[in-house]
Amino acid sequence: MRNPDGILDTHFTDASAWEFIAARIEGGQPIEIVTVYKPGGATGYVMKIDLEPNRPQLYSKLQLGSGKIIGRSFHYSVKND
Repeated sequence: MRNPDGILDTHFTDASAWEFIAARIEGGQPIEIVTVYKPGGATGYVMKIDLEPNRPQLYSKLQLGSGKIIGRSFHYSVKND
């Protein structure tokens, strides 16, 4: 996945993806609370982030568990019509 902020790294690495997510949360990115189906009934936190013109939004889902933040999803959000 292309990193719109990447100067040397044109695509996200694990580290740059986490930095990007943290920066967006700190910047006030809206977060939607959802129910995660695996494990059933867990709470997830979804962000749909505009990246660049003419590209789909970034879909990121996080979950809190075992004293950590777990990355569940990090991909382009593509709508199925």
